[in-house]
Amino acid sequence: MNGRTASVGYAVSLGLVLLALVACDVLFPHRSEGEKLWRQYCADCHGLTAEGNTPQYMGNTYADLTDEHWKDCSGDDDSIETVIHDGVFAQMPENPNLTHEQRKAIVGYLRVLRHEKKPESLK
Repeated sequence: MNGRTASVGYAVSLGLVLLALVACDVLFPHRSEGEKLWRQYCADCHGLTAEGNTPQYMGNTYADLTDEHWKDCSGDDDSIETVIHDGVFAQMPENPNLTHEQRKAIVGYLRVLRHEKKPESLK
């Protein structure tokens, strides 16, 4: 392999890597901190879309957070943060190790799922 062929091969490889990185941003957009936390702490019960469409909680109207049926919560940000921290007796675990900022990020992402707020990536 001569120098010119190696340079062309290197340039093509570099172009493919850059194309893959751009495609990753389109195919796998950046997840906000709130979405990451939602997926880690909330999605198992409330689902990825907050509709409560999980095998364990399907049919439980309180698992669907996209409607107006809230249990132990008025739906304002402070009440939701309190429920995230304290949990709901026998239905939702408490999360006392989450910081105020983390709870606030989860609430912000819940607002996105409820179509009340634009995602961070679209601002």
